[in-house]
Amino acid sequence: MEATIMAEKPLITISIPAYNLGSYLAKTLDSILNQTDQQFEVILVDDASTDRTPTTIEQYAAKDNRIRAHSFPSHEGVSKARNYAIDHAKGDIIVFVDGDDLLEPDYLQVMAEGLSDPTIDLVAVGYNWGWRGSGSSEGKFRSVSKTNAYASINRRGGDFGGYTWNKGFRMSIIRDHNIRFDESLALAEDLLFTADYIFVSHKFLFYPAALYTKVSRSNSIIHSATWQMRSKEQTVRQHIDDMAHKMEP
Repeated sequence: MEATIMAEKPLITISIPAYNLGSYLAKTLDSILNQTDQQFEVILVDDASTDRTPTTIEQYAAKDNRIRAHSFPSHEGVSKARNYAIDHAKGDIIVFVDGDDLLEPDYLQVMAEGLSDPTIDLVAVGYNWGWRGSGSSEGKFRSVSKTNAYASINRRGGDFGGYTWNKGFRMSIIRDHNIRFDESLALAEDLLFTADYIFVSHKFLFYPAALYTKVSRSNSIIHSATWQMRSKEQTVRQHIDDMAHKMEP
């Protein structure tokens, strides 16, 4: 009988920026360590926190060598932290998890399964986020056209969405096209990153089950954004819409 050669599971890099996350970060890390797919590394960047966050990072990094910790000497923002992860990632796939959110146990497994097909460029999953949640009980991949994937970026509350945290990206595409987070942005940096990625990609999958839970904090950027931040966000959204006219199907 001919032996079956099993493909090696891809390594998934999990990027987590952390800034004054209090007790939230431990719960996030516990949900990562509880994944059914254990083939991952965590690049955990402390963005000059002034609370207990550095202690939590130190404790978790000490008990699991897959957690690679780094600290910024001054507060730089999530974009620089995520770019640090991109620059130091060893994985074939990268996911961008916010340090106060929660993952269902099969979040990474679904990312790996969807991207096991080398023709698939991106996988998105359903999520829970108050009234914006897009998750369902359906556990089956479905194809999403490039036009629909791109159009969903600026659609608030959409299931596919422009968020980075419900998506698995190929590091090869990010590197080949030098896709980065804009470090001048405090809002909509994820939308722009997703737009740049989809712009150069071709095939996309959506897994409707809610595998990511977005936790709302009263002191998060979303809730404390200034008028200037909101103004920049609208400029980014307009830029994304303008890019659509240049996009190849």
